[in-house]
Amino acid sequence: MRVTNVRLLGDQIRAELGDLALDDGTWEVLWIDRDGRHNPVATKDSGFNLAERVAYLAEPRKRELRVLRDPQGGLWLRSTSVTPYAEVAWVEVGEESVTVSGVLAYAPRSEGRTAARVVACQRQRSGVVVAEADLVDGRFSCEIPLRPIVAEHDPDRAHNEWDLWLQTNAEESGLRLGAHADDIVEKKAKVSYPDVLLRGAGDAIRIRPYYTVDDELSLLATVARDGGR
Repeated sequence: MRVTNVRLLGDQIRAELGDLALDDGTWEVLWIDRDGRHNPVATKDSGFNLAERVAYLAEPRKRELRVLRDPQGGLWLRSTSVTPYAEVAWVEVGEESVTVSGVLAYAPRSEGRTAARVVACQRQRSGVVVAEADLVDGRFSCEIPLRPIVAEHDPDRAHNEWDLWLQTNAEESGLRLGAHADDIVEKKAKVSYPDVLLRGAGDAIRIRPYYTVDDELSLLATVARDGGR
């Protein structure tokens, strides 16, 4: 696919890609010389900068464009369809709560403070726990209480998973909490958080945050088999 909107800015060449109908996939970047030959474009840039990635998330969009460097130093472009979500930047485990914070990703943002809440939905069960969230200029923070999750625990299910969603007036269906900006995949096997032990009406329940196979943030609640020690 030929890029026609190209500008020379000093010693830089700027190519506008927003209007290109790029299919999902990885595209090799080539330049065409005066003889019409197609030549690979070389780069020393790794294509990753976390601060730039977070800034990129701030814009509403349905497609993500990423530049990549192949093992031979060639420049590639990756096009991926995306949907809005809530990018998790920080998770803190307290004595009876879990605090999460981050930014809206690919979703419209309102300036100033916006009404929001984090909804924990009990997977394959009917339990719902709602916690008010602080959402300012697209950045959110929420302290999720764990006592209500203990009260809704189903002892007949070995694992009670609670999926986390950020709801706003603009996104009533909810934005799934996840961590994708850092490019670390398979966090479920790489990132571990401490658990919290709380006693309910019956068994003691252990709760800890964890990442799913899709790098989305959830809470896992299980019965403390060691007697609650």
